[in-house]
Amino acid sequence: MADKEKTAKAAKDTSSFGESHSYFTKNVLPNNIQAMKRKISMPSSYVHNEDQTFLLVTSGTGTMTVNGVDYPLRPNILVNLSPFHVYRFTPEKGHALEITEARMNSGTYLYLIANPYYKLKNFSVPSEPPMIQLRGLAKDIAYQAMDGLLMEYDRDSWDKHSLCFCYMTDLFGLITGSRPMARKQTKK
Repeated sequence: MADKEKTAKAAKDTSSFGESHSYFTKNVLPNNIQAMKRKISMPSSYVHNEDQTFLLVTSGTGTMTVNGVDYPLRPNILVNLSPFHVYRFTPEKGHALEITEARMNSGTYLYLIANPYYKLKNFSVPSEPPMIQLRGLAKDIAYQAMDGLLMEYDRDSWDKHSLCFCYMTDLFGLITGSRPMARKQTKK
């Protein structure tokens, strides 16, 4: 292969992540990631969840009923719903719940689980939705991830799917309690 062709191929196979795994360089990332903000001022209808969903309560208080079980909601709670749960929101009387929501289809979720940066000794799908109260750095990461997802969802850029995938990875890292380790820089 001529040097010119090698250079062109190398440029095509790179991404904003440098010399990273082919998740990013070969454009094989799933692209079905969605993000939106919701303001809920009255009890919602029941929804049959078909996606892997992250919900971040940004303001208000209320209840989330999942499969008939009530869970209290307040600001800075991150919820992870896997597919096949039935849920609804009931805001506290006279108040609205504001929620930022990010969704990915089940295939994208499985793709994320297969991500080589996660090493889970025991993987299981919980019957109850994982919920965490965010504080400090975890809170900052969740809000930045959701803001990034909202921004990227509306953009039409060449790196949109890579960035959304990374934001979803951040949320998944928070909910599982283990964040991917930062790659150490080596001196040459």
